[in-house]
Amino acid sequence: MATEIIFDCDTGVDDAMAIMYGAGNGARFVACTVTHGNVPVHVGARNTLTILDAVGLTDVPVHQGAARPMAQPLLTAEFVHGHDGLGDAGHAPSQRSLAGTLAAAEIVRLARSRPGELTLVAVGPLTNIGLALLLEPELPRLIRRVVVMGGAAGVPGNASETGEANIWHDPEAAQLVLDAPWDLVLVGLEITMSTAMPAEVVARLEAVETPHGRMLWQSMQHYIDVYEPLVGMRTCVLHDPLAMALALDPDLATYRLARAGVELRGERTRGQVVADLRGFEPDPTDPLEPGVVRLVDTLDVEAFHEKFLRALGA
Repeated sequence: MATEIIFDCDTGVDDAMAIMYGAGNGARFVACTVTHGNVPVHVGARNTLTILDAVGLTDVPVHQGAARPMAQPLLTAEFVHGHDGLGDAGHAPSQRSLAGTLAAAEIVRLARSRPGELTLVAVGPLTNIGLALLLEPELPRLIRRVVVMGGAAGVPGNASETGEANIWHDPEAAQLVLDAPWDLVLVGLEITMSTAMPAEVVARLEAVETPHGRMLWQSMQHYIDVYEPLVGMRTCVLHDPLAMALALDPDLATYRLARAGVELRGERTRGQVVADLRGFEPDPTDPLEPGVVRLVDTLDVEAFHEKFLRALGA
């Protein structure tokens, strides 16, 4: 059976990768909800429609959500994703209309209407999810599983010395999400940075001939320009697609439970996910315990890359 997904995003280049990965690997998108993050929320919402249209998912509703974080100013990342969020590749935007319901309210409505059935995949700042938890305290009981691209447990950040961008952009919302008693997989930089595509994968992607694959390759050029000096070769890291991949196929990875929280007050560490990696007793044993998350321990990177390429027709 297809995995039924609410996809919460801030659609820039790697969100587009995640949508295309899901579309090509059996995801059934029930709805997309959009937050601020890579770009302002209205730009991300339009980009989400554009990418859904490109893969033929013209019936998936897109709900616009939070325009700013809960407790700090709005910051966006066009320098990574291009001014339009899709690598300034000149793609014609979708002319489809957004759905009328605000994102957090729609997450709650869907969860209430389909208790225990839906997987929530979040690849942007967690403002919409935090607001949904405030609206419906029973949300953790209603959602089947949560997969978040976020955090940097024990490794450097990418938005600050210690903070990963999605957590760092709204730490208060992230803490609400980590504190909720649901089965939460945290897909952080400690594992996503291992997904940089080797040269042979990049070559296959460059040669792809499907319309949506060509569209993504064009959008990725700006993104690859950003990553090339960081990685040392012409490639990029597949952050958001990995969260989608593990929502659809958890067996691509192994996991460990850890207690984790978000630093909210540190002058240089605000937005850092602090996970207890010491292995001291008592180890957490219940994934539904508030503050306990699943961290990705190992990943079959080669299988992940193959599934990514397959989704694009490569």
